[in-house]
Amino acid sequence: MYVIKEPTDFDFEKVGIKGKIFPIKNLTRKTHFVVIETEKGHDTKIIEHESDFVYYILAGKGYFEINGEKEKCEAGDLVVIPAGHKFIYKGNLRMLLSSTPSWREEQEETLE
Repeated sequence: MYVIKEPTDFDFEKVGIKGKIFPIKNLTRKTHFVVIETEKGHDTKIIEHESDFVYYILAGKGYFEINGEKEKCEAGDLVVIPAGHKFIYKGNLRMLLSSTPSWREEQEETLE
């Protein structure tokens, strides 16, 4: 199976966000895809030590603050956060997140 439908149920809800993880481990272990939804944004600033994060904004608008630089975003925008960068995002957003290599909880550090 190579065409994966969006999961109907959320896999997690924490720090102001909820997410649906696409079940693709049988196809690739190098990349992870998650639909992220938030009404107000991420509650904590984080640094992802190993994975590059790429967010595609599906709907809504808000902003990302990456290494202290704040940039507005809206539907149709692509936000690239290289590994090792500090970031937080705010707004009413629905996004597709790609992380390469696949995200693991122990490689993420909460800063605030």
